[in-house]
Amino acid sequence: MHEDFSEDDLALIHALQLRPRAPWAALAPALGSSPTVLAQRWARLRAAGLAWITAYPLHGELAGGAMVALVEMNCAPGSVEAVARKLERMPRVHNIEYAAQGRDLLVTVSAASFEKLSALLLDELPALPGVASLHSHIGAKMHIEGSQWQLDALDRAQREEVLRTGRTEQDRSSERIYLRPDIYGPLVAELAHDGRATAAELAEKVGRPTSTVRRQLAALLHSRTLRMRCEVAQLHTRWPMAVIWWCRLPSSALAETISRLREDSRVRLCMSVTGSANLVINAWTADMTDLLAMQAHLERLMPTGQVLNSSVILRTRKRVGWLMHPDGRCTGEVIPLPGDLRAGSA
Repeated sequence: MHEDFSEDDLALIHALQLRPRAPWAALAPALGSSPTVLAQRWARLRAAGLAWITAYPLHGELAGGAMVALVEMNCAPGSVEAVARKLERMPRVHNIEYAAQGRDLLVTVSAASFEKLSALLLDELPALPGVASLHSHIGAKMHIEGSQWQLDALDRAQREEVLRTGRTEQDRSSERIYLRPDIYGPLVAELAHDGRATAAELAEKVGRPTSTVRRQLAALLHSRTLRMRCEVAQLHTRWPMAVIWWCRLPSSALAETISRLREDSRVRLCMSVTGSANLVINAWTADMTDLLAMQAHLERLMPTGQVLNSSVILRTRKRVGWLMHPDGRCTGEVIPLPGDLRAGSA
């Protein structure tokens, strides 16, 4: 583990992955600390870009069914950086990753409809100066996404205590609400930047009465429509290597394979896609030995399928709207996803 993280830091981050908005007082007993110390520790981690909490509505909950695609992009010689700079400012571009083997960039994009996704893939992205070619995989179903990935810093008893003490009545509801952009868009944009922002802080940012924001925030959290996510700087963890596998397997084997993948703590994303590869898997691994061992494990999981291709992620430039430093820390700058759509990702 990188020296920037103490064991107490990792325990706090793990607790916030379980309950991102839990009050410090609720987390303190499980972590053997005080609310003041936890607040100070979190402020330090966030200021250093080592950990942060963001928020986004779940994929498919807005605009009558949103769509996501993974795009393999190749650029003209010497133009990769210029293309990445253009892409990072586009709200519909969620993730930008520099990839090895067969493509320059892997880009995750979204749109509110098939028509808008088609326009993005056929008209907007190919027209960017420096883009030589692209190959798109349209997402069919998200099985596992990045907000489900967790550190292993807490033991079972601590995890249970965090889940028990951090839970509220709002968390237990499964009601869905339609996120009208004019009402909820500004709040979601601010929560994307700081998922732990209080109603008073949000009210100051969006220029609304605190009582109004408190009611709207409660509705968002109560609906379970908003996904809260505590992120960590990957290169500073003991899983610094990210890889994407493109797999092909029969539909009859899909459910069992996904069930087994949920048991692997390294998996960050698993999504059904269109094309010759019908399943995309993203994982964080410890090193090349771990990466190869996991690929062998995948091949054993899919005796009737195969791994068609793989790509090591050399660097992440943007993750769920957050811009990243080359060393894996966040810059603190967020490009809010469009008001009509935010989708899950790795």
